[in-house]
Order: sequence, then structure tokens, then C-alpha cells
Amino acid sequence: MASDGVRGIVTLVCLTCGKERFFTNQVPATVTCEQCSGTVFRTFATPTEPDDAAIDAAEAQARSIAYGDSSPDDTRGDARDLDAR
Repeated sequence: MASDGVRGIVTLVCLTCGKERFFTNQVPATVTCEQCSGTVFRTFATPTEPDDAAIDAAEAQARSIAYGDSSPDDTRGDARDLDAR
């Protein structure tokens, strides 16, 4: 985690078996997988306090879920294209 006081959750995913480990304070220098004893992990940092980038990403990915609303990027032929072989 960053030392500037930013709060968040760090997820380590074992590349061998896929088991996840979560850390909220500090990630240890060496981590061993409890399931397969692997030592190579992929790191994902998730902030728990919204910042401008997180808010912008959420707004960009949001879509209307009201009944009858269509996705703004869909065209009438897109559904037929999915069925094409």
C-alpha cells in the first residue's frame, strides 16, 4: 500500500492456484499461498475512498437499468450480429 495514507484493500491472487489473500493495512514482504505454497502473486489495489478517477470510471461504466431502456451504443442490428456464425 502507499505510505501517503491512502486507504484501500490490496488483493493478492496466487498465479498457481488462484487463491486470493486480502490485506487492508500493509502487505508483508514475503507471502506464501496457504493452499499450494506458491510465492508468485498478482497484485490488485482497490481504493476504498472515491477519488476523481474512480468516480469518472464509475460514471463512464454506468448504464440505465430502467425497464425498456436500451444501451446507448447498441444498434438494432447488434443483436442479430451476435447470432451470426
